[in-house]
Amino acid sequence: KDDKILTDWNGLMIAALAVAGRVLNDQAYITAAKKAADFVWKTLRDEDGLLLKRFRDGEAGLPAHLDDYAFFVWGLLEIHQADFETEYLKRALGLNQAMLDTFWDQESGGLFFSAAGQTDLIHRSKEIYDGAIPSGNSVAAMNLMRLGRLTSNLDYEEKAFQIGNSFAGQINIVPQGHTHFLSALLFAYGPSYEVVISGDRNADGTREMLNRLRTHYSPNKVLHIRPQEDSSLLSLIPALQYQEVLEGKATAYVCQNFKCNEPTTDPDEMIKLLGSE
Repeated sequence: KDDKILTDWNGLMIAALAVAGRVLNDQAYITAAKKAADFVWKTLRDEDGLLLKRFRDGEAGLPAHLDDYAFFVWGLLEIHQADFETEYLKRALGLNQAMLDTFWDQESGGLFFSAAGQTDLIHRSKEIYDGAIPSGNSVAAMNLMRLGRLTSNLDYEEKAFQIGNSFAGQINIVPQGHTHFLSALLFAYGPSYEVVISGDRNADGTREMLNRLRTHYSPNKVLHIRPQEDSSLLSLIPALQYQEVLEGKATAYVCQNFKCNEPTTDPDEMIKLLGSE
């Protein structure tokens, strides 16, 4: 029987559970996503913190491939966007950097499927075709765009564009075979938004804004909850220190390409700034 636990497939499942929990406002899905992610984080990494491929019969092993990193980072990102725990964003950033260090093609851009230094391969392939599951390069491009907007790091966005340039000829011939990458392209060229809600995570005003965002279809955005006391988030993203609470109320900052509109404490105004129908 096939009872192994795979890092890449768990990454896809974790992302799906976290999105379901956020959209359906069901904490059970988010809890399941976090439980699976914590298992992968604790069990499927080596002594250097790099990912491993599979777990079976109490043993983790085999070098991870690009898909393991890209899919698991995706899952960690979706947990952060559903639950706003800074720790999951830190994990996503760390593994994303490990992915770039291990798989990036320094000559042509894009990401190899296998790690640098593997000596048992005659060829290091690069793939971006999105079939039954998306390619590691497509998922990595979307991750890089979102991480760039979440952390105000333009280097991540530049890497995403380099992935596109590396495969531009192939994508132009059969665009319908690269749907996840095209989703990343839509995010890049917008309109896409960075939203920060400054205030107590459990306050009524913050909850109301979150509920409005949850029920408003705006897929091309990233979201931070900026509690006043979260020093770990501010040390990770210092720019958030300027987005403060106004008049003691939950305050929304709606930005595009790091240029922010006037902050608002009105949920209706926040939705209008996101392009409400």
